[in-house]
Amino acid sequence: MNKIIEENFNFKIISIEKLNGYENENYLVNTTDNKYIFKKYSYSVDLESIIHGENEVLLFLSKNNNKFPSPIKFVDGVYLKTLEIDKEIFICRMLSFLDGKMLGSVKNTKEIFESLGTFLAKMNRRLQSYNNIIIEGRIWNWDLQYFHLNKKYINDLNLENDKILVNYFYIQFEEHVSPVISSLRKSIIHSDANEWNVLIINGKVSSIIDFGDLVYSPLINEVAIAMTYASYDKENPLDWAVIILESYNNVLPILENEIKILYYLIAARLCVSICNGAHSKKINPENVYAFSSDQSAWKMLKKWRNLNPLFVENTFRKTLGYSLVNDK
Repeated sequence: MNKIIEENFNFKIISIEKLNGYENENYLVNTTDNKYIFKKYSYSVDLESIIHGENEVLLFLSKNNNKFPSPIKFVDGVYLKTLEIDKEIFICRMLSFLDGKMLGSVKNTKEIFESLGTFLAKMNRRLQSYNNIIIEGRIWNWDLQYFHLNKKYINDLNLENDKILVNYFYIQFEEHVSPVISSLRKSIIHSDANEWNVLIINGKVSSIIDFGDLVYSPLINEVAIAMTYASYDKENPLDWAVIILESYNNVLPILENEIKILYYLIAARLCVSICNGAHSKKINPENVYAFSSDQSAWKMLKKWRNLNPLFVENTFRKTLGYSLVNDK
């Protein structure tokens, strides 16, 4: 590995450390000049195209901005290559390393969550003006607008009551969200602002990493996902979720039709995480990272089931200054 990286990037390597990864391998590369993240993926034509698209988005975001990972050129000037490593073909690339503590490793505070909402809104505001045909054409099971693609994983859950609960939220999604998806604002979004992808410096969000779930999707999905991961390990998740909602809205206002479905989007993200975790545990039980959030997701999903959707919607409405709705 050292030799391949040194030859392809002209680095003088001090050390290489393997990091956690969901479906690809990540390495922290410490050189005499700087730190970098080397990423390698099992080869497929479709994945190579998606990573090209991701690199293009990162180049757009990181231009004159050090808050996002920046693709690093190979010695021949390209940002992406297929390389043979141990007689296997991999897609490979290098990204700049960003300092900071992960959100999941620090004490969560209102100030941190406010800065997260603000950070995401500013990023989304920039991306609203950006087009990328590769990302816009992506169909990805982690994209909430394609929630139904995960339904097949319900059978990988062990307990019958768990299957019933997850299936309940699939039905709710089909009833309340699917009919209105085409009417929602869309944009390219990060789509995975979880506690291990958000970096903190001096008590505020400094950057966000891992753009592997980039999709062109309803803008409100970005907010729903961030709210989910910010609150799924909390005793009172709704109290924490509204901090993200309000701070995001202060920069990029959320529309009334988006608030109406937010309860169901948050439940959907929990279900997607749970279903994919169960499937990953079945096919690759050694990759503990892939299902590390299961316990928190189940805990919040069961609390979410016990909250009246109208109460949650009105809580969101009150937070953003919209008029409340009555039960019909």
